[in-house]
Amino acid sequence: MDNSNTPQSPNQQYGQTLPPQRAGLKCPQCSTFIETTMYHIIMARSLVCPHCGLVLNIDPVKSRKAIDALKKVQEAQENLERKSHFG
Repeated sequence: MDNSNTPQSPNQQYGQTLPPQRAGLKCPQCSTFIETTMYHIIMARSLVCPHCGLVLNIDPVKSRKAIDALKKVQEAQENLERKSHFG
């Protein structure tokens, strides 16, 4: 059976499944990747580097525009996931 017209997920390319993308940022002190989620950034007051222990504080007032944008992205992602599980 020919599956050439079957839509692939965003993590599939050329017949291979790609690993999910990791979300996060590089530690400004030691360059270790600090893995996080949109939810954590929206809800938390800080991120901690797992390697050097640097605490990155998140000021919710100064970060309001960025946090609001992340909320919209997260809502759109959740909406897309709900719609892609139709049956």
